[in-house]
Amino acid sequence: MRRVRTRLTAQVTAWIVSTSVAAVALGFLPQVLRAEEAQAVTQVNTRSFTIRPGGVHLSFSDDAIRSFKARVANNPEVADQWQNIKAEADRQVALPTKDLIRDGRRLTDALEPMILAYRMTGDARYRRKLHEILRGFCAQSNLVTDAPLLKRDPVWNSDLGMGFSGEMFGLIYDSIRGELTLVERQELASGYIQKLVTPVFNDWIDGRQRIHTLDTMGHNWWAHIVFGTGVGLVAISRDDPRAMAYLDRLETAGVEWWHYKGSRIESKVETFDTDGGNLESVNYAELAVGTYLEFRLAWQEMFKEAPADIPVVEKSVDFLTHNAYPTRAKLLHVNFGDGNIDKNYSRTAANYWLMGKKRPVDLWYMTQSATAGDGKDIRYRPRYLVQIPLATENDGAGQTPDLPLSAWYRSMGWATLRTSWVADATLLAVRSGYTWNHSHADAGSFILFHKGKPLLIDSGNSSYGRKEYDGYYRQTQAHSVATFNGKAEPAEDTYIASHLPGQIPNMLDAAGLRYVFADATGPTSANFARNFRHFLWVDGVILIYDDLKARAPGQFAFQLHTEGETKRQGQNLIVKNGDASVQVRPLFPATFPDAGLPTDYPENMRLEELSGYKDHAPDTRTTYYAFLPADKAERQKFLTAIIPQGDGNAPEIERLNGPDMIGARIRRDGRVTDVYINLKADGSIKHRNATATLMGWQTDAYMLSITYKAGAEPSPSTVERLFVADGSYLRHGSTLMLDSLSKRFLIADYRQTPSFRVQGQSDAELGLWLPRVSGHVVVNDQRVALTGKDRFVRLRCC
Repeated sequence: MRRVRTRLTAQVTAWIVSTSVAAVALGFLPQVLRAEEAQAVTQVNTRSFTIRPGGVHLSFSDDAIRSFKARVANNPEVADQWQNIKAEADRQVALPTKDLIRDGRRLTDALEPMILAYRMTGDARYRRKLHEILRGFCAQSNLVTDAPLLKRDPVWNSDLGMGFSGEMFGLIYDSIRGELTLVERQELASGYIQKLVTPVFNDWIDGRQRIHTLDTMGHNWWAHIVFGTGVGLVAISRDDPRAMAYLDRLETAGVEWWHYKGSRIESKVETFDTDGGNLESVNYAELAVGTYLEFRLAWQEMFKEAPADIPVVEKSVDFLTHNAYPTRAKLLHVNFGDGNIDKNYSRTAANYWLMGKKRPVDLWYMTQSATAGDGKDIRYRPRYLVQIPLATENDGAGQTPDLPLSAWYRSMGWATLRTSWVADATLLAVRSGYTWNHSHADAGSFILFHKGKPLLIDSGNSSYGRKEYDGYYRQTQAHSVATFNGKAEPAEDTYIASHLPGQIPNMLDAAGLRYVFADATGPTSANFARNFRHFLWVDGVILIYDDLKARAPGQFAFQLHTEGETKRQGQNLIVKNGDASVQVRPLFPATFPDAGLPTDYPENMRLEELSGYKDHAPDTRTTYYAFLPADKAERQKFLTAIIPQGDGNAPEIERLNGPDMIGARIRRDGRVTDVYINLKADGSIKHRNATATLMGWQTDAYMLSITYKAGAEPSPSTVERLFVADGSYLRHGSTLMLDSLSKRFLIADYRQTPSFRVQGQSDAELGLWLPRVSGHVVVNDQRVALTGKDRFVRLRCC
């Protein structure tokens, strides 16, 4: 065991880590802090790291190999995979070294078979080849794999490829280190620092030459390049005294990357939502978090001191799970931005499992992911095969997630809601956030999976070099959003960013009712003065209410992208993909004509077909759709029903129309749900409340939903479930059901113990009606004891 202290010197090769910092608490887009809000200023001091005893530490340790040999002897599948890996290692060892270094500059995970073969057999052929590879790698004049970066001003001397190379350099070096001479170790360690560490630190971390900042490039590139470099530094930390100082600074910089809260001037969003979401897509969340976990795992394996605590790490792993859609055929993913609907993202879960968490949900995710992308289980990769049980081994398949059915990433405008974690359920994903880099101009857009298929989709993306990438895939026309004169967000925002982000201010999921409010006004404010989209999913129907205002009269449209055979049939647009189908039915401002030619019914909704491009296939044209009302207007209200087709009783939907309201009545399985939309609450009046009587219910609510048994008259005595969006009171006759001085969002379930899900002002009084005298109620999952025999209680909460 050795204890190594980082040293501060004035030498060029040393790393200066002493500095003063002032951390500030920033919001989604940072606000200027008052002096009294500033945190204390402290000096950053050097740290000591204690290397664990033993020879090999990273992934292929002696203990891991002993355990793996036992599994090979007792499990035929593990034995078969080992033989496949050894055969690949034998193939590689016979190749010229130059053929094993991609583009002469990049070390890839394809080299792992030789590492495992050497650790399992001790055959010097593998060690010699791996040594040759590292020597050839360090002999390159530079390691940049994206050559145009070298022509930039200032020159970018590092790129994504160096992150991959850093990881693999570390695994190879650690595995063969015991057989290297002191001179050979020093040669490789020095070469790694000179050719990879120095350019990475000079570009990304070291202020003496740094050209990047977290405000401009603090996204997946920063994480992957820096943390990948860190894996190699961990591996050489025993053999080059400079490595420790580099690691000390790298880890503290990494903490800043995780905690970065955004920049208003740079229009840069925070790195992570407080609930673990990453705005850049599932794809780039996996790249960044997965590489960080490889660095963290290497740190844990090498040093006794724990790495820095990152509270949001586990939630960032769960972000991938919440955006996964299991089917009987393969695992799909929500593909907002530059994501991929069919790709294996399980490296992150595998690395998290190896860190010692060993959660069944991560094994489940790996098992499900084995069907995605190339159809290979990530546990067949050598570094994971050695330590993680296969699906056929004890408990290796994992367990269905014990996670909520909905996830709300409120500070980045992203939400997912599902009916179940079992295969072929129904999943709705909504995005209304920020446009920047890999995040597209898609505020207010949504995706629907049902019965194992994508039905209502995001158009995806293409190779970044194609003109269609920024000309179509990243723009408004490629997404299911509301448009005005064919436009929503300015095209330039995909480059300069949307300085005014979209938001999802509210999401509720309780009592079989799900609600999402997506505010897309900010990014689309060049064309919209108001762009609100509400999703109310109840009794098998997803109602989408668009509350829209432009700045002059024009043509509004409800734009829709579909996957599968799509055709209009009566008042529905039918989308069918294999055995899955969904009906899309405009209700307001008008329906499709039910018969005859569209020209015979000019007052009805028109269906327009538009031409786009297929996901990841810009040479293939596709058709997408727009619902257009007859009249041009400055304000418009769309109410659209999305009806996934299931095996049970189909819901019946009826349009509701009355003074100051539109809405829908949904009948299904002996229950009726009335949904009322208060037209006076559309922002057209100020300093006067949106007081209205909606079919007997007196309220100022923006939206109201009442569920009761079929055959009953809707009233307080018959109501089973209640939903209020942005309302301060609700009365029916002489019965007061809701009382709040400020407007609230609420779901009330009256069927058993009165239960409430409430959002609104915090620490404010709230009055709630009860269907019966009760000793307690449940509010936001908290049991609240009640005294007295009043059926109207006042609480301070929420």
